[in-house]
Amino acid sequence: MIKCRDKRTTLTVDLPEECGYAGYSVDCSYSFDKEQKQYLLSMELFRNDIGDKQCIDGQYINGDESIIESNIRHIVEYASMSGYFDKYIKKYEYTYKCFDKGNEFFEGESLKQLCLVRECNVIRKAFYCSHCGSYIEENQTYCPHCNAKLDWDSIEKEPTS
Repeated sequence: MIKCRDKRTTLTVDLPEECGYAGYSVDCSYSFDKEQKQYLLSMELFRNDIGDKQCIDGQYINGDESIIESNIRHIVEYASMSGYFDKYIKKYEYTYKCFDKGNEFFEGESLKQLCLVRECNVIRKAFYCSHCGSYIEENQTYCPHCNAKLDWDSIEKEPTS
């Protein structure tokens, strides 16, 4: 049988444009801790066009059921205007810049490798790129579709049936 130990409510707060980070939001999950007699608030930062979240912190805050969401909005607004989220946003942006650079590197590396040219018999000989499958004219240096360098010295013949 499944037991539920922690019931949390989540409120998403968009960072105000005035703080300079339009397009960022914070998911604020909160639940009442009976032992502490306070709400435990956990925050996660994310960019609205990317689903990946970055944990920020957990803290206890005062309030009762009627005003807790208002308190959370005020905390996020104050934190964003005071620069509290700056280091988290810089880390988030750095992570994705590294990802983009790595992605560019690996895509570039795959295009630098010599790519076999495939030959098939139709009415006349036709050639296509073994990297992307696009039709190519005889003796082209690069595939017009994926820009892979073509190796005309190693033509792979299509199997005949």
